[in-house]
Amino acid sequence: MISLRTIDASFREVKRRYDERHPGHGLVCKQGFYTNCTVLKLQKPFWTNDSMAQVRNRSGIFFSIWMNAESAQESRALYNIHALKLRELKSYRIASRDFAKEFRNNFVKKSWPNVSVDYGPLTLMEGWEEVALDELEADILRMLERFHQVSPLLDHLLDKRSR
Repeated sequence: MISLRTIDASFREVKRRYDERHPGHGLVCKQGFYTNCTVLKLQKPFWTNDSMAQVRNRSGIFFSIWMNAESAQESRALYNIHALKLRELKSYRIASRDFAKEFRNNFVKKSWPNVSVDYGPLTLMEGWEEVALDELEADILRMLERFHQVSPLLDHLLDKRSR
């Protein structure tokens, strides 16, 4: 069985590799530990009011991948896109339910295994992906890269709602 310490080290390496591949791309990769899970997040600075230096978000939109002891035992990486307190985002006028509905109408589910969009407006989508623990870094990096296809949709939805 793989330990959380090993997963944490792998996630740190994924962050390093992601940052090396995408300098100045706009999506900031954050890595940390939150509620017994090792976490990676992708987020643009204008998607939140929070400091980009902190891993935990109080507001904004972010994509996250996380693993805990249970998901590691099942060889699963969990992922989601959260949209927290969108009404409070500076420079935007957003109704959370309308934003979530429009996102889900345009989101291509077939690109994301085991995904569901059947949540309230705070979780735009959520799912899990089977990972090979001996190839964890490559699998997680592929998930981050796949999010690049979704980020323009989020930019577009926000642009439509700018003040």
